[in-house]
Amino acid sequence: MKACYIGLAALAAMSMAGCSTVTARETQLDRKAMTAALEPQDVRRTVEKMVDSMLQDEEFIKEVGGSRPVLDISGIQNRSTMHLDMASITDSIRTKLLRSRKFRFMDRTTSGEDAQFMNDQAMNGLTDPSKAIAAGQQSAAQMYLYGALTEMRQQVDGVTDRYYKFTLNLKDLRTGELVWSDEQEIRKEQTKSTMGF
Repeated sequence: MKACYIGLAALAAMSMAGCSTVTARETQLDRKAMTAALEPQDVRRTVEKMVDSMLQDEEFIKEVGGSRPVLDISGIQNRSTMHLDMASITDSIRTKLLRSRKFRFMDRTTSGEDAQFMNDQAMNGLTDPSKAIAAGQQSAAQMYLYGALTEMRQQVDGVTDRYYKFTLNLKDLRTGELVWSDEQEIRKEQTKSTMGF
């Protein structure tokens, strides 16, 4: 009798699993907006526009005095109500700028590991002292890139209006001057339909 119950339970589980299907498909990067919220395609297009704007303005590169200045970049601040992976957005900006071959970037994320690695090379006695990297030889950032995402939202008569603004600024660390700045705006609207019976 117990085996009968187990068999019926297994049969019920199989039939329930058969009724539930999951379908996955690849979607286009650019597609029709689904909500008034900021979507991945909005972020991607905005980052591309801002970086393209920076790459087209080469005056600040000349002012620094040389090609491929060394940049540092902070995480883009999120001052909106949206939960976004700002580290990923920052990575996208850095990657596009690096691919242009017009800039070099400082990497502060592994500075502790770098110091340990250099110390190990110098102290283990297995490295040629003339080729070992000594502390104090790393490049210093000449410019600093930072920015923010802000949002304004209002809702009137079932219509939600959201305005987003990305801002990026590039600062010359030697002079303290802002040598480049740009902003991109995104405005989205969503209407809540009401069904009357």
